Amino acid sequence: MYSSGNPTNIANPIKDASFQIDIITGGGRLTLFQTTLCEKIQWDEINSDVNFDAYNKNDIQLIRCQPDASMFWLVSDVVRRRFIEFLDWDRDMVITSTWLLTRERPKGKEVVKYENPVNSEDLPEPSDVQKALNGSTISFRVYNLYPRYFRVTGSGEVRSFEQEVTSGDISVSADLVINHAALEWWSFHDLNSSHVRDCENWTGPMAIIVSEETPPQGILGDTLSKFSIWGLYITFVLAVGRFIRLQCSDLRMRIPFENLPSCDRLIAICENIYAARAEGELGVEEVLFWTLVKIYRSPHVLLEYTKPD
Repeated sequence: MYSSGNPTNIANPIKDASFQIDIITGGGRLTLFQTTLCEKIQWDEINSDVNFDAYNKNDIQLIRCQPDASMFWLVSDVVRRRFIEFLDWDRDMVITSTWLLTRERPKGKEVVKYENPVNSEDLPEPSDVQKALNGSTISFRVYNLYPRYFRVTGSGEVRSFEQEVTSGDISVSADLVINHAALEWWSFHDLNSSHVRDCENWTGPMAIIVSEETPPQGILGDTLSKFSIWGLYITFVLAVGRFIRLQCSDLRMRIPFENLPSCDRLIAICENIYAARAEGELGVEEVLFWTLVKIYRSPHVLLEYTKPD
């Protein structure tokens, strides 16, 4: 089915991207940094030493977001104080980074969400976050926020790269800086973006993403995108195999007599074979058996034996 439909895979680049960082405690979730100002740059336009020989360069994009949040941090003083109080007694603080990526296909899975919780050993001390929130300092540092390289499969899943495929830093660490003015906003300062030569001085969130090709739109293309070729193959093999088994069950027991005009003489020979076996007349049984074989081996004789009376 796959080959007969001849669905040539086509590029499925990322059309839109956004990035945000949340901090979560027992008191709830607070969004610190959020931006929708993200550039999508094709990999062949970038000067880099990263080895992507195993992938088509047309499928690789550098997603580069602005270092300053695209919206102000509008949190009331009351909410801020309560969140700082939660950090005093709730030591299970969690920081997550989230990429939202939009593609044209597959249908129903155009938006891909990749959320990465930071490991506890890479988190800042709660006191560092408190100081940034109450104005004592302006920043805190988070290590290994998200992997620098990942790929989005044709079915809409996000998977990280094997480490040997990439070079340089494979995860992103950053300082989160709060800017005080009439209105406040957060900034993202990447600690190491120098391996991408055209982005040495870029401090905003960056990710190098492979968006895998997908079949074209249509019934066949959408089906293959959702189920993959292996899932589709297994489904059809099991379904068709089940149908054939139901239709052909015990067919070898029916073909020799069901489609013949009259089988009384053949049935009589078969009954005589069983009667001879029951009486121990093995010689008679053998003669009758070979008579039946010769009848079926010769279409002319078979038609003579099955003529209606």
